[in-house]
Amino acid sequence: MLINLTTIVALLASASAVIAAPAPAHEDSDIAARDTQSTWLTMHNNYRAQHGAKALTWNSTLASYAQTHANKCVFKHSGGKYGENLAAGVGYDDAALFKQWTDESSSYSSSNPTASHFTQVVWKSSTQLGCYKASCADGTIFTGYGKSDYVVCEYSPAGNVIGQFAANVQK
Repeated sequence: MLINLTTIVALLASASAVIAAPAPAHEDSDIAARDTQSTWLTMHNNYRAQHGAKALTWNSTLASYAQTHANKCVFKHSGGKYGENLAAGVGYDDAALFKQWTDESSSYSSSNPTASHFTQVVWKSSTQLGCYKASCADGTIFTGYGKSDYVVCEYSPAGNVIGQFAANVQK
């Protein structure tokens, strides 16, 4: 079988085009969703372990709820039935956004407990987590800084229940 140089070049060109083709958008979003799940679940569970709380499990319904709210790019609680933490920033990685919540531990007093992001993160009765990180256009959350990351995490059952702090928050 004779193959001429033009055929070889054409075959190589089409093969490299297939290899270099970008992944479909849904695959990129699936990868981003898996990364968000792994990152946020790991950060929560590592931190909860330091405060005597059991590991959370991922809940896709909570993640979908978080996604719907985050994609609105309005920095305001959803008012839903779940516990909820919000974080936003420009140029921060996930760990820095999460740290915004956990840094509130220094303000927590068991003698005068108040609800905070920290208390929701470590709330012992919460067993499920779903988070989503949206990229929001300049002017939606912050103005003049470019795109911002907006993270919404939902918790079930909801934490920060008045009268239950002593049983659910271990500093």
